[in-house]
Amino acid sequence: MDAAEIIVTAGGVGLIAFIVWFFFGPRRAAQARQSAIGVREVDITVRGAYSPNRVEVEAGRPVRMTFVREEQNACTAQVIFPDFGVVKDLPVGRPVSVEFTPERAGEYPFHCGMNMVRGTVVVSPATEAPG
Repeated sequence: MDAAEIIVTAGGVGLIAFIVWFFFGPRRAAQARQSAIGVREVDITVRGAYSPNRVEVEAGRPVRMTFVREEQNACTAQVIFPDFGVVKDLPVGRPVSVEFTPERAGEYPFHCGMNMVRGTVVVSPATEAPG
């Protein structure tokens, strides 16, 4: 094997490792912040993906997720929360809030209208009385 073959092989292995890490690696979840009126809030940027795409909240507490779509891609023109019965249109450049109160702990998916861009709301058990 000559040097060029070794370089190409090493580059291919490195690229494969990067792709596996990028698509299947660990994801950090964003903690929703507490508003003055007790609602947990998080801002989501929509640009090829949801950022953040994992949001941590507590059961029994109201949640407000504000989406701002920064692209023209038709796929991300809607956001759907199937477990909460929410479907919202996301016009480009305008914030759109989605509000719900998860009653039980668990993981609840949300996705675009074509189900290609996805995120998850991770609901932990309540640690104290809502308020």
